[in-house]
Amino acid sequence: MTSLFSAQFPTLTTEHLVLGPADMADVDAFGAFCKTDRSVWFGGPTDDPRDAWDSCAQGMGQWLIRGYGAFFARLRSDDAPVGRFALRHPIDLQEPELSYVVYDSYEGRGFATEAALAVREFARDTLGLPPLMSLIARANTRSIALAERLGCTNERVFETGENAVDLWRHPA
Repeated sequence: MTSLFSAQFPTLTTEHLVLGPADMADVDAFGAFCKTDRSVWFGGPTDDPRDAWDSCAQGMGQWLIRGYGAFFARLRSDDAPVGRFALRHPIDLQEPELSYVVYDSYEGRGFATEAALAVREFARDTLGLPPLMSLIARANTRSIALAERLGCTNERVFETGENAVDLWRHPA
């Protein structure tokens, strides 16, 4: 079942993916991801389904407040959830962040690069946002490798209050 307001959320289509609003299959897929050790960069792992629900709802609700938010990626071929790619801008950040999660079985297939480039292009060309940033923990080598593939540069250390991460700047 789709949301009553889904028509107000943009949909991006790439060679292999459709990126759009979340539905319960996306919440379930993100919840499964949150139970894995890979979710450590997002405050996990956790078995509490409310955490996944809250995160997905925040990403969708931000569209109404900021005019941008989370895109949930699905395969064009079979509609399977692949990951989440968000223009994340909580109240404690001074600028929007391009945040990304790819679910286990879809890593290493180029989907993260494909989706991140589509969201970054949307942010620039449709929303007129300045070059985005991504906050990445130094131990998160997969995210660092993706940032490098996307042409990002490690700009500086960013204090999050809990720990320090690196702020990677996306090209204009």
